[in-house]
Amino acid sequence: MKKNQIIIFLVSLLALCLLTLGYLWQSGQISLGQSVSQSKTSQHLSSKASQPATSQTSQVSVTKSAEAKQAVMVSDAQTMDAIGLHYDYANLSLPQVVQAYLDEAGIPHENVAFSYKNTASGEVISMNETQPMTAGSTYKLPLNMLAVDAVEKGQLSMDQAYDITQIDYEYIGEYQAYRNQFGNDMTISEMQEYSLVYSENTPAYAMANALGGFDKVYTLFKRYGQSKGEIKTIDQNGNKTTTDYYIQVLDHLWKNQEKYADILDFLGVSFPGLYYETYLPDLDIRQKPGYVREALNVDAIVYEQTPYLIALYTAGLGGKTPENDEINGLGYTELTQIAYVINEWHRVNQNP
Repeated sequence: MKKNQIIIFLVSLLALCLLTLGYLWQSGQISLGQSVSQSKTSQHLSSKASQPATSQTSQVSVTKSAEAKQAVMVSDAQTMDAIGLHYDYANLSLPQVVQAYLDEAGIPHENVAFSYKNTASGEVISMNETQPMTAGSTYKLPLNMLAVDAVEKGQLSMDQAYDITQIDYEYIGEYQAYRNQFGNDMTISEMQEYSLVYSENTPAYAMANALGGFDKVYTLFKRYGQSKGEIKTIDQNGNKTTTDYYIQVLDHLWKNQEKYADILDFLGVSFPGLYYETYLPDLDIRQKPGYVREALNVDAIVYEQTPYLIALYTAGLGGKTPENDEINGLGYTELTQIAYVINEWHRVNQNP
C-alpha cells in the first residue's frame, strides 16, 4: 500500500470524528441560543470518467523564477512529506498536480471539478468547470448576497422581524428548534448568521421566503454570473451547478467586500479548522462548505500573500453515493487534501 493511501486510511477515521463533533458543535448552538458576536468575529478576522477531465486557463499567468519556486518547495518540504502530499508543484500546472493526487488516490478525474482565480492577475484555471455538480448548501452564499442587495435597495430591512411560521422546511426537528428559540419570526441578520456560520436550512428557507420565494430567488442567481455550460447558475430542480458559475459568485463577493462585509465575517468563522482550513490553520479563509448525498464541496476566499478564489466540487469521494446522506470520513479527508494540494501549488507558483 502506498504511503498516501496509508495516511488517508488512518486520517479518515479521525477526520470523520472531528467533522462530526464540529457539526454537532455548530448545530448545538441553536438549542443553546448562542450566537457569534460582532466583537468575536472582528477579533478573529484581525488575527488572521463518464467524460474526460477538461482544464482551462484564462487571463495573464504569473511569472515566477524557477529558483523562487524551488525555494518554496524546500521551505514546505517537511510539511508536504509529513502529510504525504509532496508533488512536483513547481513544474506541473494546477490541473496536472490535482490529477496526480487523484491518480494516486484512485479517484476518477471526473469526480472533481474546480475553478481557481488569482485575484491579483485575474488568471482563471479550471478543471471540469462546466460539468454539473451537486451544489448542496453552497447555494446559501448567493442567497445571502441577494438579501444584502435587497436591503441596499430598501426592499428588506436587516433588523426587521420576518414571519417564519409559514415557511417550508426540510427537517421538522431543526425547524422546531428555531421556533423554540426565535418564536414566530427572525431578522435578516439572524438568518444570515445561522445559514452561513452553521449552514442550517431553516434560516435559508426563511430568507428565501422574505425575498419572494425560491422560484424567484433562483431566477436572480444570474445577477452574479452565468456559466458557459448548459447549467447557467444553480438548477432549482436538481440542485446542480458548475464551478464556472460559482467562481463568478466568489469574484462578485471579492470585488464588493465592503458591501458584503457581514457575509465575509460570518464565512470567516464558519466551521473553524475544518474543510478548507484543515491543513491550513494559519491562513485567513472565508469558506462556505456544502455536502449532501454524493457531494462534498467547499467555496472559499483564501487570503494567501496573493489572495485567490476557489470553487471546489466533488462527487463520490470515499465511495459516497446519492443514496447516502452521511458524511464519509475518507471522502472528507480526500477533499481536505485536494484543498492542500491546490493551496500548495498556489504558494509555489503564485505567491511573491
